Amino acid sequence: MTKKIVKIISIICAAVLICGILTGVIYFVKWQKSSDYVKFDKKRLNEVYTSLTILDDNGKQLNEPLYLYDYKQTPLDALHDYTYMAFVSVEDKRFYKHNGIDYKRVAGAMLHNLKSGGYKEGASTISQQLIKNTHLNNNKTLSRKANEMLLARELEKNYSKHDILEMYLNTIYFGRNAYGIESASNVYFNKSAKDLTVSESAILAGMIKAPNNYAPDKNADKCRTRRNSVLKIMYEQNVIDETQYNNALSDEITYRPQAVSTDKSYGYHVMREACKLLNMTPMQLAQSNFVIETYCNPTVQAELQKLVNNDNTTDKNGNKADIACVVTDNNGGIIACYTRGDNYANPRQAGSTLKPIAVYGPALNERIITQASPVLDEETNFNGYKPSNAGGYNGWTTIKYSVAKSLNVPAVKTLNALTIATAEKYLNKMGIDGEQNLSLALGNTANGTDIFTLTKCYETLAKGGTCDEVRLIKNIYSENGVIYSRKHEQQQVYSPAASYLMTDMLLNAVTNGTAKGLKNNLYQIAAKTGTVGNSNGNSDAIIASYTTANTVVTWYSGDLPNSVNGSTAPCNFTKTLLNKMYANNTPSDFSPQNGIVALKLDKDSLYNNQKLLISDDGEKFLFDSVNRPKEYLEKVNYNYTLNVSSENNNVTVVLPQIEMGEWQLYKIADGRKTMLAVNNGLYSETIKNDQEYFAELIINGKCAYTTSKVKIAYLKQREQDDTPPSILDFWYLK
Repeated sequence: MTKKIVKIISIICAAVLICGILTGVIYFVKWQKSSDYVKFDKKRLNEVYTSLTILDDNGKQLNEPLYLYDYKQTPLDALHDYTYMAFVSVEDKRFYKHNGIDYKRVAGAMLHNLKSGGYKEGASTISQQLIKNTHLNNNKTLSRKANEMLLARELEKNYSKHDILEMYLNTIYFGRNAYGIESASNVYFNKSAKDLTVSESAILAGMIKAPNNYAPDKNADKCRTRRNSVLKIMYEQNVIDETQYNNALSDEITYRPQAVSTDKSYGYHVMREACKLLNMTPMQLAQSNFVIETYCNPTVQAELQKLVNNDNTTDKNGNKADIACVVTDNNGGIIACYTRGDNYANPRQAGSTLKPIAVYGPALNERIITQASPVLDEETNFNGYKPSNAGGYNGWTTIKYSVAKSLNVPAVKTLNALTIATAEKYLNKMGIDGEQNLSLALGNTANGTDIFTLTKCYETLAKGGTCDEVRLIKNIYSENGVIYSRKHEQQQVYSPAASYLMTDMLLNAVTNGTAKGLKNNLYQIAAKTGTVGNSNGNSDAIIASYTTANTVVTWYSGDLPNSVNGSTAPCNFTKTLLNKMYANNTPSDFSPQNGIVALKLDKDSLYNNQKLLISDDGEKFLFDSVNRPKEYLEKVNYNYTLNVSSENNNVTVVLPQIEMGEWQLYKIADGRKTMLAVNNGLYSETIKNDQEYFAELIINGKCAYTTSKVKIAYLKQREQDDTPPSILDFWYLK
């Protein structure tokens, strides 16, 4: 072939190529103006891209997913680098080098498609896949592919690689109705995406090609083969080292059986609170570019989440029981919060945890009762309402004992004395409303309550009676500055004295009552248990507790067995959490308020005659100094002596006549004290050595008086008849 022919052919090819390019350009320009062309739309990306930032109490980004209804998102920075790089390695190894289109892959794919005579490879980059997931359909046509490539270029012009990869990972479908890596991690491995191992990361990266083929619960062998292939690619691309590679290859493939996760962590409740404060939807908030400062203590939050995840308390059907737990800083800030199940979202009956809030606290504040107020615990009909106690009735007892043992009849009697109308006023101040009845004394409210409100009520006691809302959020910022700043709107519900008296009784409930599962020797904790249910099972089991540093409320709910009540699972859960929280720094003890006095009351007068008489030796109670007993137990001066006579070594002891109590007679012989059996006030015996006698007057189980000792000398026999008598040969009394 001559040079002239080659030149002609080259010119013809160049002309054809130029014509082809011009035709293509004209086609694309015309096509871009047609109704078939899909334009780049940031709003579609915003549906999966969240610009919201949530900060913990240390000013660091909250390291957990955002909850948008049932769809969870996670920031890229929360993931291990090997996790997100597993997807880059498998799906788009030149992701950080191209501008949205990998031309090398495109050329290779075109060649392969020409050879195969079909459209089998698309050479889609991560940017293209994100565009397809948010803008386009799955049709395999050249026009759709061209649209995808053009939009991928637009995407790269508007967003960073970091943002593109984050959006991509939060949109991928993994099967089991799981969209996004956070949802997939929860669904398949029961953990957050930030906790994925190298092996688990490779499994998820390998699955997206065909979830029904490569998911661990669909085909274990295919899943393992695919995982190993991904691990090899990651190793070859230096995403993991040789040790990580070999360890991951040897990891067993375990997965969570298909189930619906209802766990909600701190971030979810922050979103929920922020939406209410700003009147926004979760999606609007997620796209807002706002920064939210919270009270979250990441250490306590992590411990709480771990406890919930490891809690295996089940309902009567064998399903895990619903749990809600809230921890505050005793200054209105929620430092940790986690819920499992959806029961927390609806108002429920709080059982006996409301007794201190609705009945005893108000009655102390109104000075209607004291800790020592006598109350008759017996079967009582309150105009058709007949409350009972789980352990039977106790007769005459005190308010302090009634609180510790969570007795029902004394609570109703106290509410009767307080009046329902007065109780309602106190409840309204703390956000519990509705027209109540006598069952309020047992914790039943007209409209129920929720864990956040109950936490607020107990933090009120912890703060000396000052009520304030409990919040997760401190401040919210937009690009223009502060748009919300938390304001403390406090009001005094109980006096400091009434609050301390109530706290002291709740400390006793831990030491001697239904909350003794919290008892420890490291720090003081006040608590009240609550159980809602009957002999066939319980629906709610609660413990509300507080120290000088924190308030903690733990609430189990569901179709629970009777073994799950306020004194069991909630106590165990709370004690474990508090011990973790206070492992290195225990809170101080509660300090008595001004105006609190401690007095001892005579037990006999209190329990037998219902009189509050101050005694040097009695049961200790605390009182408000302006509402305290002032009458003292009258002291009795006793003056009794034993009448002792003897004849021929036979001794008779006659005990004095008494009006109350009983005598106990003793003798001392050879240095040993022996109690003697008395018959009708008399005692007789024959002695063989010197002895002493005395008696104790016992009143109400205690010794009230002791007589003087009477010494009797033993009459020695004369060894010889002519021995002159000695003074020691005769009886005498000393």
